[in-house]
Amino acid sequence: MTDTTDTCTLCDLPIRGEPVTDDDGSIDGSFCCQGCLEVYRTLGDTDPEAVSADDLAEGDDEPGRDVPDDAETAFLAVDGMHCTACEAFLETTARDGDGVYDAEASYTTEMLKVTYDDGMTDEDAIAESVSRLGYRANVPEVGTAAAEEERFGRDELRTVLGVLGAMSVMMIYVLFVYPSYLGIYSESFLREPATHMMVFVPIPLLSTFVVFFVGYPIIRSAYVSLRAGTPSMDVLVAGGALASYAYSMYVVVTGGVVIYFDVAVAIVAVVTLGDFVQRRVKRRALGSVGDLDFGRVTSALVRDDVGTHEVDVDALEPGDEVVVKRGERVPLDGTIVEGEAALDEALVTGESVPEAKGAGDAVIGGSVATDGRLVVRVGERAASTYDRLLAQLWNVQSGSGGTQRLADTIAALFVPFVLTLAVLVAAGWLLTGAPVREALTIGVSVLVVSCPCSFGLATPVAVAAGVSRAADDGVLVTNTDAVASLADVDVVAFDKTGTLTEGRMRVTDVAIADASEDDVLRYAAAIEGEANHPVADAVVDHAERRDARTPGDGAGRDMASDGGQSATTDDPIDEDDTATDDSMDDTATDALRVADFEERRRGAIGTVDGARILVGHPALFATDDWSVPDAVERAIADTRTNGAIATVVGWDGVARGVLAARDTPRDDWRETVEALAGDGREIVVVTGDDQSRVSAFEAHPDIGDVFAGVLPQAKAAVVERLRGAEGTVAMVGDGTNDAPALAAADLGVAFASGTELATEAADATVTEGGLRSVRRLFAIATTTRSRVRQNFGWALGYNAITLPLAALGLVDPLLAAIAMAASSLLVVANSARSYRLAE
Repeated sequence: MTDTTDTCTLCDLPIRGEPVTDDDGSIDGSFCCQGCLEVYRTLGDTDPEAVSADDLAEGDDEPGRDVPDDAETAFLAVDGMHCTACEAFLETTARDGDGVYDAEASYTTEMLKVTYDDGMTDEDAIAESVSRLGYRANVPEVGTAAAEEERFGRDELRTVLGVLGAMSVMMIYVLFVYPSYLGIYSESFLREPATHMMVFVPIPLLSTFVVFFVGYPIIRSAYVSLRAGTPSMDVLVAGGALASYAYSMYVVVTGGVVIYFDVAVAIVAVVTLGDFVQRRVKRRALGSVGDLDFGRVTSALVRDDVGTHEVDVDALEPGDEVVVKRGERVPLDGTIVEGEAALDEALVTGESVPEAKGAGDAVIGGSVATDGRLVVRVGERAASTYDRLLAQLWNVQSGSGGTQRLADTIAALFVPFVLTLAVLVAAGWLLTGAPVREALTIGVSVLVVSCPCSFGLATPVAVAAGVSRAADDGVLVTNTDAVASLADVDVVAFDKTGTLTEGRMRVTDVAIADASEDDVLRYAAAIEGEANHPVADAVVDHAERRDARTPGDGAGRDMASDGGQSATTDDPIDEDDTATDDSMDDTATDALRVADFEERRRGAIGTVDGARILVGHPALFATDDWSVPDAVERAIADTRTNGAIATVVGWDGVARGVLAARDTPRDDWRETVEALAGDGREIVVVTGDDQSRVSAFEAHPDIGDVFAGVLPQAKAAVVERLRGAEGTVAMVGDGTNDAPALAAADLGVAFASGTELATEAADATVTEGGLRSVRRLFAIATTTRSRVRQNFGWALGYNAITLPLAALGLVDPLLAAIAMAASSLLVVANSARSYRLAE
């Protein structure tokens, strides 16, 4: 196997084998695959848009630190991140550690990526160094994430206690305090010893617990954001709660009865509950990020001078020989030195058909030997393509994606303004001779009335409604940002296999020569029933659906009678073949005994009813010196021209028929493409399949480009290049090979029928409804975005009216709290309106 240190001009990843170059010399550079070359040819030398985190950290003037090539990289899951200020604080804290070169945090995925010198520190030490002020960092371990999600932990306890504490405070208010304020009881009622003990002892104690224990993350986040120099909405939340609490405590100490502990605990409880729900959703998105390793190989069977023995994959070195049995994964990239097998590389390449390989052929780490037994020599890099995909996914997910909450953006201006206004208003009233209590009351009113509950609810409540509506349509949204952001997408990039197509092979046509269709199917199914690859399954399934037990009904094309024309149709990719005909009797074929079965590199052979049956690749017939009539040769050629796989069936030394198998498109792929393109979006197809299998998609007028033969490592680079050339990109895919692209895209949509790695990398997962659900998800996103904007418009309008009134002393803290609650209810009502979506 040729090994080189060259990197691809497009995706900058190492080139396996010989580099791909432009034949006519019009494109300079070397590429890892034909797909990368075509992307570069189409999109040109457009640099991807840089999506970087805001430089928020104090003293963070080194975003481009030099990192040695031999630096180690750690990916830490961090609990307790709420905003961009958290990112800045954690990055600064991590960078201050010994041996740390650089750090990058993302509150969206609650991850911290750190590059460091493993001679000076390690992952555990870094995690410990940043675990302060309520942040908890840890190294994700395989199999722990799912259990962690189900565990009743600190966050769950804090939320439950916050809600219970707030309810207890509000109960006392409803029974005693509010009736007094409304004149039902006289004010003296609250001053009676018994009432005073029931009101002014438990309320301050419960409020202290709620504000300082339950609300600690909010106070911590406010402190961190102020320390970073970028005050977030948590500053106003904490400020409103602490001001209400402090003022009320002052009133209690001085003997007053007009207290606003209810405002403090309500603010903390509502925000804590909202943050808890948001964290749960984000954790489900990040969810099993530690479990992404389940598909990787952790041990290998090594063959050496003393025999075979099992070792950890990490212990393998270049040149080691590993044994790969049927059904096992190839641990690392390498070269076959012994054996033959059909390798299923769909996990990492997206190719829908296993490829037969033998001695001297290169193999990809992560591919599965569907048959046979191989001995593979580990390549010079001793690396796995699957591991590189996994690392690429980690990198994309742990980086800051740039999708920050709109509320935090507004807070950068709004928070300093409100804090300054509250101080100036209180000082102004003092200067005019107002009593200290009155001045403080007005200052607190300004803070409370501006407390951003309507801001805070503007996005999450509308998004929650959108998420719920999407779930009704069979889409699980795991990144709430996706619901509103999908409406702004400029380009929708589709994977082909399993996304626009069904992701499984089907026999769509049968051509016969000097035989009946029934015999061709019965014999083919008998042999393929003993084999183990997707085409074999398709042949058996088709034979069963055709009920190939009785004499043939003439449905197969007789190549002798039609002049040797192709057995395929003019538009085979959309043929409504008999495999899906509900009128067919779905009964199994009569069992045929197969003797002397032997699986070959590109097919299989066995004896059925005394006849020697050969089924497989056309080249297998030439190898075994079987006769292939001209009509069969023409059918094979036409089948391949139409993008199908030709499986030849023969007996008695003569090829008798050709089965055309292909991965058939989903019924509504055209409708989906036209619906999304109709909204002004560019539609692109990116696939690992070769050019011959994408002709129908290339011909569709609403599909701008089809990039075929793109290796999985390069798909993320293609998405980045599309972002640089076209704008915001959504990726729709289903395979592990799509995972880095799904994560690299602004928004990723995966099919639940795909691999776990793909669904973990995506922002939304289609659980039912197929492409119809994808269309409706985009429609839901458009409606949700509109409602978010309406909510923010109302929240801004509310503050524009109430802040001046509070500053003039016309709104006391209680009225401010009521106004704040009313604005929040309006936002909730607007968000909860029903969705009216076209089919």
